[in-house]
Formats: sequence, C-alpha cells, structure tokens
Amino acid sequence: MNKGERTKKFIIEQSSSLFNTNGYKSTSISEIMKATGLKKGGIFYHFDSKEDLAKASFSYSLITLKENYLQAIKSKENANEQFQAFTDIFMTLFHNDILVGGCPLMNAAIEADDSKILIEDSIKEGFAGLIKMIKAIIEFGKSQNEIDKHVDSEQMAVFIISSMEGALALSRLYKDKRYLDMVIIQIKAILF
Repeated sequence: MNKGERTKKFIIEQSSSLFNTNGYKSTSISEIMKATGLKKGGIFYHFDSKEDLAKASFSYSLITLKENYLQAIKSKENANEQFQAFTDIFMTLFHNDILVGGCPLMNAAIEADDSKILIEDSIKEGFAGLIKMIKAIIEFGKSQNEIDKHVDSEQMAVFIISSMEGALALSRLYKDKRYLDMVIIQIKAILF
C-alpha cells in the first residue's frame, strides 16, 4: 500500500467514527479535517465530495462489522455457540469496542428515515446481510436439531435483529447494557 492509499484509508477510518456518531448530514468537513489533521484539499484529493467519503466510510463500517461477525461465527460447532458469538460481537456496539457510535446500520437507517441520504440502498443491503447471517445460524440449528424445525427462519431472523437493535438503542440511551442482556436472554429462551 502506497502513501496515498494509506492516507485515503486513514481518512475513511477516522471519518467513519464521526459519521457513525454525529450522522452523515451533520458531520462537517471541518470535523473531518480536525480528526485527520488534514486540510480540505488533502481530503478532497482522495474523494470527489463529502458524499463520496460518506459512502466509503459507511462501507468501511459495514465491512468491519461483517468481518468480525464472520470471524467469530466460523469456528463454532453448533448454532447455540454461533448465536452466542454473534451476540458477543453485537454487544461491542454498546461498548464501542469495534466501531465507535453504535450500530452503523441503525444509525444510518434512523437518519435515512428523516430524509433521503445517498447510502439508503447500502443500509438496506447491510440489514439484509445481517438477517441472512442470523437466518443461516437458525437453519444450521434446525438441521442439527438444536432449534425447532417449525421455526420460520426468516421471520425469526427479522424478529431477532429488530429486537436486538431496539435493545441496543435503549442500552445506549440509558447507558445500561441490561436492556441488551434481557433481550438476548429472551431470544435464546425462544430459540434453544
């Protein structure tokens, strides 16, 4: 990776935290300049516009999150362990361990609900990917007789991600992870 590529990657990494915390429309170029230590020209040398940078930053957040989920799940031998690994990574969104600012999908979806933002299709793809990942865990559990075969995998996956995202919102609002803990306990009781 040459110096220009390293600089572009650095801008994306620093900006992703700002966009995820402050919002895509609210984050200013001056905030990005301060976070990166670069001048406006240095940022726009690598990106055509703020929107271009926002897309790259959102993509970076999604890829980071997805890679962490997949890495955590892949070595697990049963669905219960896979789901535990998934929830462990999800919990990092409360603690800001992997990404700062909470769930980039939820944050962007809330912002997109209020007004049109250019990454709306990427948000939908991101949620579809999470639902697919949870659905695969459920299907695996059904094939191993860990999860009742009558469970509708897609409906349950949508229920799980909706419940967990809502619990994350409450936990971050009240700065208390017990909301996430309660929801995860209930989901496990339903599944396993």
